[in-house]
Amino acid sequence: MAPIKIYSMPISQPARAVSWACAYEKTEVEEIFAMPGKDNKSPEYRSRHSIATIPQLDDNGYILSESHAIMCYLGDKFNWSLYPKDPKVRGRVHEYMNWHHSNARKITFALFCPIFRPDLLASPDAPALFKKELLQDNSHVPQTSGVLPTIERMLSQQKWLCGDVPTVADLSLYCEIGQCLDKFLGLFSAAKIDINSYPKIKAWCEECEKLPGFESSHKALADVCPTVKSKVDEFKIESKL
Repeated sequence: MAPIKIYSMPISQPARAVSWACAYEKTEVEEIFAMPGKDNKSPEYRSRHSIATIPQLDDNGYILSESHAIMCYLGDKFNWSLYPKDPKVRGRVHEYMNWHHSNARKITFALFCPIFRPDLLASPDAPALFKKELLQDNSHVPQTSGVLPTIERMLSQQKWLCGDVPTVADLSLYCEIGQCLDKFLGLFSAAKIDINSYPKIKAWCEECEKLPGFESSHKALADVCPTVKSKVDEFKIESKL
């Protein structure tokens, strides 16, 4: 039987999360480089599945898109500790994953996309609107709070997003937040967002960076940072963020 293939690109946040989870669990897959916005528009790529996104899994003809779906599938198939079987923990994982798409992804749309993927933005005003939604803190009406204050509250209740152990939810979120730290692209600093204002998030990031698979899954991002930070600096100087 052929190995499971993952069409991936390590600078992509969702793809990096899948790569990290596979490395953490020592699940052997064949990672095939695919450039978002280019390779996934080819007739060959689009012919495999109606959802032609990256990452994409090919398990001997079973095609699956969306990083969260891929991690849940692999978690079930290989009994991943990152995808616990306890229904209450899984409930929290799925709760976070549903919240992630309309909330945590705004970190990337506000800070990463204006510099590296402007083609994903609906309008030039979108990053400023997303940035506002990251920071707004309505503690008296928690359900209307911004992304970072909400995550800070989540991590004030427990060590990891979904309880006492790390899960695929943590890896998925770190790939949105971690890229913005000074050790990588420095996007928080460029946007004048003080991560020290969120001590629980900062401490959680440090714990995530100790997890197996972190170094290997983030090597490509770390390697590219020195060559792309000039783009971040330009935005910083021009105050576009």
